[in-house]
Amino acid sequence: MAQEPTRTPLATNPKFQFSAADPSETATLGELAKHLEAEVGKVNGEQITPAALKRTLDFLQKSIGVEVAGNNQSLPISTLKTVRLLFLTDLESSRNVLAMLTPPETADDATMQFSSVTTIPRDKDADTLIKGLSETLELEIDPERVRMFARLLGDREAHSVAEKLLLHVERTNDEVSAIFREHFRGDDAALAQAFCHIAMQMDQFRVERTEDLNPPASEAMYTYLQTLPFRHFIQHYPIHLQETRIQHDIGDIHDVADRFCRLAAGDAQWHHGPSSRVFSVSTFHHLLSEWPDQMCDLVAKATSIATNIKQLKGHEDRARRLLVSYAYRSFDCTDPSACVLTVYDVVAALASFRYQQAEGGEYQPYWHGQTAQGKSPQRLFDKGLNPRDPHQHQGVMQIYLNRFYEYQAAFSGTTESYHAWMRYQVAVLGAYLSVVDLKDITAISAGLSTLNFYNVNLAKDMAIEHYRMER
Repeated sequence: MAQEPTRTPLATNPKFQFSAADPSETATLGELAKHLEAEVGKVNGEQITPAALKRTLDFLQKSIGVEVAGNNQSLPISTLKTVRLLFLTDLESSRNVLAMLTPPETADDATMQFSSVTTIPRDKDADTLIKGLSETLELEIDPERVRMFARLLGDREAHSVAEKLLLHVERTNDEVSAIFREHFRGDDAALAQAFCHIAMQMDQFRVERTEDLNPPASEAMYTYLQTLPFRHFIQHYPIHLQETRIQHDIGDIHDVADRFCRLAAGDAQWHHGPSSRVFSVSTFHHLLSEWPDQMCDLVAKATSIATNIKQLKGHEDRARRLLVSYAYRSFDCTDPSACVLTVYDVVAALASFRYQQAEGGEYQPYWHGQTAQGKSPQRLFDKGLNPRDPHQHQGVMQIYLNRFYEYQAAFSGTTESYHAWMRYQVAVLGAYLSVVDLKDITAISAGLSTLNFYNVNLAKDMAIEHYRMER
């Protein structure tokens, strides 16, 4: 890593400074090198030459596909301004900025904890750095395009673009799932086959430009940085899903849960079943306080792990946070009094934490240049319960959510379709990756619309075709 340079008075030539400029203006790498030498002086005692910019140019090629062939090649001024910005940011930071921002090449290189701008980050230095880069790059992008990018997935001000993308994927997947579940209701094998078929289609579907037009480097880098956490998530999710699956058979609790619901109804002439949505985030705790023995029996049967009420009460706050996330992800519901939860949901949430407590392995959140965060998923999850520091590690939350969904599927007898559903989700993420690879705000917006239209209509067509064949 280069040491902090000895600065000379700032070069007065504004040519390579970010501001509204003529997009047709050009310059050469050699001119930029001379400008940088005037701006920062020598680096580690060496003059700044085009060769000194090699790391930055390599990063530019890897991240947004822009190649610089030679020192005297005429280049768009936007490209050279972006090179200067990245070079100086890396030079002046104590972090290896270019390594941190390089796109992950493999699933092992990717992380589900990459810093995003609007969440409360553990890595605040990286967060500040990325935010600063993005704000500078914005200076030469049409403000209306920046607003379009921020709003292309809704006006949730508390979410970054990457977080909006993840939520958008989940919403579209839920729409596809609702179409299939309505049509194939009661036939889990047919539902699984439908998910497998659409997964194969998504494996092949990629959004590409019809015109060979590239955005300015500043806009390409801006969209790249804004979507980099999403790229990390996409590449790491399949391996994370596989490594955190429940490793033993899940117990059949249907009969026990149904008897419990009859018992809880008392002398009433009718009762709600274990799949009826009659509980809320605000009321589910009554199951633990009023029926502790029965809830212990349900969790123990589901997990095959002996469980007492002290252990379950210890997981109550954790389960509440998980159920809040489930209600929001699945029903877009933020009302804690809304009855969107079932007995199965509550048992699944508690079982997810009980399983981790007794059988679950270690998980260490990672991002480039991190400080150690520990390896205990439950301790890491508990950090997110602190109201003064409510950040929740994405990878940690996914551990409990994935197991929660796995228990749900087992309780409802839909394990086959659940595994096909997860295969579909992995496949569709690859299609979304092709959209963010466009790196142009308008193209990304159009690509998302194209992908969503194709995805949902493919599900509808499959349902209609199945209906015709069944007649």
